[in-house]
Amino acid sequence: MSSLETSRIKRRIKNWFLFWLIATTISLLNFLPRSFAISVGGFLGKLAYFLIRKARRKTLFNLSLAFGQEMNETKLRKLACVVFQNVGKNVVDVVRLKKMKYEDVERITEIEGLKYLDQAYRAGKGVIGLTGHIGNFELMAAYLSLKGYKLSVVGREVYDPRLDRLLVKNRESVGLENIPTSAGVKPILKALRTGRILGVLADQDSSRVRGVFVDFFGRLARTPAAPALLAYKTDSPIVPLAIVRKNKNKYKIMIKPTVELAFSENREKDITDVTQRCTQVLESIIREYPDQWLWMHERWKSKPQ
Repeated sequence: MSSLETSRIKRRIKNWFLFWLIATTISLLNFLPRSFAISVGGFLGKLAYFLIRKARRKTLFNLSLAFGQEMNETKLRKLACVVFQNVGKNVVDVVRLKKMKYEDVERITEIEGLKYLDQAYRAGKGVIGLTGHIGNFELMAAYLSLKGYKLSVVGREVYDPRLDRLLVKNRESVGLENIPTSAGVKPILKALRTGRILGVLADQDSSRVRGVFVDFFGRLARTPAAPALLAYKTDSPIVPLAIVRKNKNKYKIMIKPTVELAFSENREKDITDVTQRCTQVLESIIREYPDQWLWMHERWKSKPQ
């Protein structure tokens, strides 16, 4: 047996083990009362902070870039640990979505700025729902869908098809339309042209999509230009929104005013300007709630030439 075949077998065994471990954990979290399940999620998140060295290092490095002049090392480490705990807690509510009705989600969620979304939604041109990996963004999409808005989300496929199916079924159970990134632009344009809200995560450095360099926490960061490109192509308004975790296991959804488009003789400059405006809105939310963002992503990985 060649080393390549051995490596493939080991990978399959590892993926099989991880799938059943995750599936079993999901079943357990759905069986437990919500408050206790969230406590378990927070504990697992804290455990991950100490065990997953690479993710911890990335988180601390990024936090030091953003807040190193404002916080000492002790505060940065404490903040980093809370970031991991919040991720664990948020995951619990995500995997429990199938059993949650609108009344259940509404009971734990408050919303401000809904008028901005309603105004854009009623125009009938579709809405680009700009958000990032802030708080429980999966639950925010579920809340809006259960509230009656027609909502599509663009999601990157998970490495294991079985896990990907679990995630997609979870979204579809609350009425969301899942558009995989591999599907191309046609279903995305169709969603907007039929008046749907399109949820777009635009806060990570991804080589899969077109990006432009804009300022993010005082440093140039390659940022997806998709919201701006779609807005110019479809005339759909860009409405920033985010969700953050509050006390007593509740959430707060914040919807901001529509991002104005720029119009000049240089369309490339306009796209960069609009992407900068979108990023500024998300950064302002992250600055206010720094423990809610996924700092373990290599946000400043790409460098401008």
